[in-house]
Amino acid sequence: MPLKLARFKEDLNEEQYKAVCTTEGYLRVLAGAGTGKTKTLAYRYAYLLTALGMSPKAVLCVTFSNKASREMRCRINKLCGDIALPYVTTFHAFCCDLLREDIHALSFVKNFTVIDVSDVKEVLKPIFKSLGITGKDFTLKDAWEYIDWKKGDISYVPVMCAYDSNNILEAAANASNLKEQVFWQYIYQCRTACFLDFDDLIAFALTILRTRKDIKEKWQSRFEYIEVDEFQDIDALQYELISILSGKHKNLFIVGDPDQTIYSFRGANVKYFTDFAEKFPGTVTINLFKNYRSQAYILDCAYTLISNNDDPGRKKLQAMRKDIDMDAMAAIAEIKNNEEDDLKTADLLKAAFNKQLLPNDYPVEFKIVEDNKKTMLPVIAGCPSVQSQAEFVVREILNIKDINRHSSVAVLYRSKHLSQSIEQALIKYNIPYRVYADVRFMERKEIKDVVSYLRLIFNPDDDAAFVRIINVPRRGFGITRLSRLKNLASQDNHSLFRTLVHRLDDRDLNVTAAVKEFVENIILLNEKSPAGPSAELEKVLNLFKYEVMLKKEGDNDRLESLATLRFLARDFENKMGERSNIADFLTHLALSSSKDDDNNENQVELMTVHNSKGLEFDYVFVVGVNEGIFPSSKSSSLQELQEERRLLYVAMTRAQKQLFICMFGGTAYSGEELKVSRFIEEFREDEIFVTGKKLIKPYLNSAVKHVLKHFSIGDKVTNPVLGYGKIEEVNEKSGEYLVYFKSINKSRTLSFSAPLELIDANDDD
Repeated sequence: MPLKLARFKEDLNEEQYKAVCTTEGYLRVLAGAGTGKTKTLAYRYAYLLTALGMSPKAVLCVTFSNKASREMRCRINKLCGDIALPYVTTFHAFCCDLLREDIHALSFVKNFTVIDVSDVKEVLKPIFKSLGITGKDFTLKDAWEYIDWKKGDISYVPVMCAYDSNNILEAAANASNLKEQVFWQYIYQCRTACFLDFDDLIAFALTILRTRKDIKEKWQSRFEYIEVDEFQDIDALQYELISILSGKHKNLFIVGDPDQTIYSFRGANVKYFTDFAEKFPGTVTINLFKNYRSQAYILDCAYTLISNNDDPGRKKLQAMRKDIDMDAMAAIAEIKNNEEDDLKTADLLKAAFNKQLLPNDYPVEFKIVEDNKKTMLPVIAGCPSVQSQAEFVVREILNIKDINRHSSVAVLYRSKHLSQSIEQALIKYNIPYRVYADVRFMERKEIKDVVSYLRLIFNPDDDAAFVRIINVPRRGFGITRLSRLKNLASQDNHSLFRTLVHRLDDRDLNVTAAVKEFVENIILLNEKSPAGPSAELEKVLNLFKYEVMLKKEGDNDRLESLATLRFLARDFENKMGERSNIADFLTHLALSSSKDDDNNENQVELMTVHNSKGLEFDYVFVVGVNEGIFPSSKSSSLQELQEERRLLYVAMTRAQKQLFICMFGGTAYSGEELKVSRFIEEFREDEIFVTGKKLIKPYLNSAVKHVLKHFSIGDKVTNPVLGYGKIEEVNEKSGEYLVYFKSINKSRTLSFSAPLELIDANDDD
């Protein structure tokens, strides 16, 4: 049943209600952690549909993940009932919709295949081989990162879409370096196979909107209201896309938090959010500052940390939860220093960094004194070693489960290698856990295989799909025959499958009966009128005997994955109705992730801080908060250190009831002494509870701080050795100043951490 208008005021606080009811013009919502931004977005969408009576087709809501889109749609449906079919989508999925409708404007085929990162690697492998590239030159990851960077300039799109693809090969031949050559070879292969990767989706869509006024006006007219989530993390192309789409009706609602900008390495620029009012005069700004997630002591400590990043517009979050008390706190065990643990640390770190497995009998010992202290303050735990850190975490988890076994617990880390010792301790004490990794459902072997069959049936020129499944199950078509076929395909200037069709009787290929049957079935299914995704999937599993192969192997895990794929196909059909087709289903799968497939509430969740964005847990452990780890050793400039601080802030604000921040001492395998993170120095002693004081104490209220002063060009400063000076240049990237000193009549390059003091502008230097 649709939401009654009176409920909007009842369900929302004052600031949320104002944001929901402000429907016209440009609106920026600064939504701090846990302040109900998702709720605000959903209620505003519902308000547009119920109070204004807008059609869902005229209201676009863009999120950054499929999970966020699903959650948003679910909330809107609950609020609006059957009247809503909300258009809530991701940037990539929206661009795919646009291209399915209008890619003809670029003279590119409509039945393109969307490929993910693992597919990209498959496209790159033969390119590496043909160019003789080895790991000594650069890796597949290096190549993909270069391609990703290059596509920030979308001028490649007209070349990729041109009628004569020889221009692409000419660009590859004339490339100034090997990576550039790989880039154009990659573009050529994608062009030939009708592939679009995630970067292409936005690049192609923007190219159409830039060059075709009629199509731009069509899409601008279609969306009278636009909402964008996580606006602080958008990049230049996404910003341009949203600016174009909102250009006619000028009703743009953005939500974000500058303190949670943690994707600068992907091209995100927080200035698109902070400078929004300057770009769009008349913008209304609303602050959501009432936090409904965390208890007050956690928020106070997090605010102290993030205040070291300058932001005059920051407003302290107000804790609204009053239901958390001392009874919900786990007892804190005091850590006992044990010098023998230091000797283990180097071996443990070496194993972690070199990705070596530790022996199963590696000693696990608790060095903890039970004293049953309780506190609601964030706990700072200084552990003697990596292993004792894991011991501490596991002991506290056991204490937590004694309070409530259904409590949600997460262990967060800056780098993935830090999970190894935690996993070992969890296994030893039979604590169920899940490593929340970046591997998507689509990247499981059995799913990639079956989807490749579907892709090849839909697009017989899909060479990547062909290579993957021509010999799965085995058909006597191994590497040698495949290599011969590739040579013939190159001679014929055809795709691998079309070449095989024309050369089934070729003696050099010596094709088996099983391969001929494979070809016949692909042609049969391709020429038939396409059925729904479920029916097509069943045909593949039966005709090509893939499921029979798994049953013979007794691989129940993979069979369960196929059951999940069947469910996804049926679910997609139910949602899309008569509009469902195999092309859209394949696109849906390519854009989907399985991160949230496993929701066992009793498992301890292990994940990187980046993966924790948008999640919340009753209890949170942040481990490895050491200098060189958190912040990363790669972070040297002021901007990079500010991003690392924001990352820790994000980790801290995932906690609802209790927060633990852990670090370890000892000696790294490099021989250097492990130090506590500089961020620990920024906490106030009255806002934290410290256990393991021997390690932590020297870093609290230290005389020497790592706080970096930030001066501007023209500032007058003084240095204890060189005297009075003037800032001539500020290099944010390298974290350096160029300072002219009168005493030596020369300029010197100093780091941001140099001992400089600002002096009064009126002082005579």
